[in-house]
Amino acid sequence: MKQIKVLSLCMVAVAAVMMVTSYGVSSSIKAGDITGGKKAPHVNVAIFHKLHGQEGFNYPAHMADHDILHTMQGKAQFISINHTAGLMDGDILAIGNDVLREGADSAFEDFGVDCQLNIHIKANGVSLAGLCQVLMVDQSGREIEHKAIIKPTTMEAGKGWVLLYNDAEDGIAIYADEEVGLE
Repeated sequence: MKQIKVLSLCMVAVAAVMMVTSYGVSSSIKAGDITGGKKAPHVNVAIFHKLHGQEGFNYPAHMADHDILHTMQGKAQFISINHTAGLMDGDILAIGNDVLREGADSAFEDFGVDCQLNIHIKANGVSLAGLCQVLMVDQSGREIEHKAIIKPTTMEAGKGWVLLYNDAEDGIAIYADEEVGLE
């Protein structure tokens, strides 16, 4: 199954290279400008795992503080942080933060985060829903294989970080916030 995933990723990369080299890149599009200079939603996603000895720490449901790393310092480590700009209704946000390696039996091992989040733009904010898979080894050597189902959650621009998912047993939390800006 992991070999199929790696092959799929390779095929997508090859297809992207073929498209760029076959069609060229339009000179009217500037690097980083995918909205044509229009204001658009930006979404930040942060995934955390509780530090050893912090099992009693409860992730807050909402954080007004924009410095989420400082807020979590000493309580949880970040596994992945992602910023995506220029979103449109119907976009799918794919987050992959993995370490792939060949295991002892020549099978691929995959540790990290894989998320597919659906974006729905509403008048009052951005709604996210989807699936995140977290595969990691904690500080006790315990292998964590976790599937996080993100239920539709709406965020408002400038209102801070919202807890999308929390698993108390494995200590995993997923947060997101929205902002609006230019590229």
